[in-house]
Amino acid sequence: MSKSHRLRFISFLMMALMMLGLSLAAAQDSLDEQPILKMLANVPDNATSRSEIFFNDRKAIEATYPSAKMPVDWASFAAYRDDKGKTDSFKPIDLWWKVWRNQQSSRIAQYMGVSDEMQNVVGFDFFTIAQEMNYGRPPQQTLQLSGAFDLGKVRAALTLQGYSQQDQAGVEVWCGPDGCDSGAKVNLKDRNPSNPFGGDLGRKWPIIVQENNLIGTPDSTVIQNHVAVKSGNAASLGSAPEYRAAVEALTKNGVLMQAYFGDGEVLSTMSQLDPALVATKPEQRKKILVGILNGYEPLPIYKLLAFGDIASDTKMTAETVLIYDNQADANKAAEILSRRIIGYFSLFNRRPLIDMLAERGVTEPNIQVMESNGQYVALISFAAAKTSIDDILAMRANGESVSLGIIPPGSMYRLLVSSAVHYDLGWLSTTPRETLEAAAK
Repeated sequence: MSKSHRLRFISFLMMALMMLGLSLAAAQDSLDEQPILKMLANVPDNATSRSEIFFNDRKAIEATYPSAKMPVDWASFAAYRDDKGKTDSFKPIDLWWKVWRNQQSSRIAQYMGVSDEMQNVVGFDFFTIAQEMNYGRPPQQTLQLSGAFDLGKVRAALTLQGYSQQDQAGVEVWCGPDGCDSGAKVNLKDRNPSNPFGGDLGRKWPIIVQENNLIGTPDSTVIQNHVAVKSGNAASLGSAPEYRAAVEALTKNGVLMQAYFGDGEVLSTMSQLDPALVATKPEQRKKILVGILNGYEPLPIYKLLAFGDIASDTKMTAETVLIYDNQADANKAAEILSRRIIGYFSLFNRRPLIDMLAERGVTEPNIQVMESNGQYVALISFAAAKTSIDDILAMRANGESVSLGIIPPGSMYRLLVSSAVHYDLGWLSTTPRETLEAAAK
C-alpha cells in the first residue's frame, strides 16, 4: 500500500471514530422479529451454549437478491442440477445456489448430497429449512432448524424411526427407541446421514418439536435445558444484553445472511499467545515479537465477539462486533483497531491483512462505537461493492471466478470465520503486553 493511500486510509478511519457514541435507531419490536434473535430465544444462556454459534439464513438470499429463488424442494434442485444451465427458467435457482454455496455457516451442508432421503427419514425436505443454527461443542452440540415444517409428517417419520413422543413441562420432545438419554449412542449399522439429528453416526438425538422449530442434541441434559427455556423456566441468549446488542449492530445496515458468535472459551484464547507464534522457532519468534511489540497496546477485553455477512442494495459487508460494558473501553478498542488493521501481518496466510482485504474489494474499513441494550459496541465494517447478478451467474465452482476478477458474495465473511478457525485473529488480540515481552526473551 502506498504512503498516500495509507494516510487516506488512516484519515478515513479517524473520521469514522468521530462518530463515537452513535445510538442505534432500530425499534425493539423490529429487533425481536429478526430470524437470528428468534432462534437465540430458544438457546439456553449457559456455559454449554456460550461457545461458538453458527447461523445461516437461506431465505435472506432472496431478500438480498430479489430475482433469486431457493428451490422449493429437492426435486426442483435436482432438475436444476441436471439441466446444467441450459434453460433460462433455472436462473433464479442458479443465482440462489451460487450465493449459498459460497457461504460458510451451514453445518449440515456437508450432507446435502444424501438429503434426497430426508423427507422419508425426518419428514421434511432439505429445502424446507429456512434458517439453521449450530452451537455447543461435541458431545454437547445442538442443531436448531427453522422453517415451515409439516409437523404431522415429521411426527410420522420419527415414529417410523422408532421415536416416541413425550410431554416434558408442556414441551413436545421425541426420544429414540432407547430413550432420551441414549442420544449419544453410536450405531454405525443404522447410519443414515439423511437424518441431520445424529444420523451420520447412526445416533437418534432427542428432538424438540414445536411450531416452526426443530431442536436436537445428543445430550439429554442439554435437551432438558432447552425444555426449560421453551417452558419459560430458564433464560435464553435471546434475552442476554450482549447478544441483543450484537444482533442489533449486525442488522442495522442491511440483510443479515449469516453470522458467527465467539464466546466462553473462544474469548479466552484471544488473550493467549498466537498458536502460530508458539510453533515458530525461538529466534524467528523473537524477531516477530519485536515487530509486534513496537507500539503494541492490548485491546480491552470484550464480552462477546461476532461476525456478520450483511448485504444492502449496493454493498456486501462483513462486520466484526466487539461488545463492552462501558463506552471508554469501546472507544479505546476503536482507536487501537484503527492502527492494528493497517499493520497486521497474518502468520497463517503469511500476508498483510490489508492486502487480503484489498483483493476482496475492501478499501476503507469503517469503525464506529454505538450504544445498544446497555452495552457498547465496537463495530468494524469491511464493505465492498455488491457483486452484480451477471457476475454471480458467471461464477464457476473451480476457482475460475478469481481469474475473471469476480469477488464471490461472502468472501470477506469467509476470511473472518476462517481466521477464527485457524486462530489467526491477532488483530483482535487482548493479550497483555507483558505476555508478549516474556515470550520475546
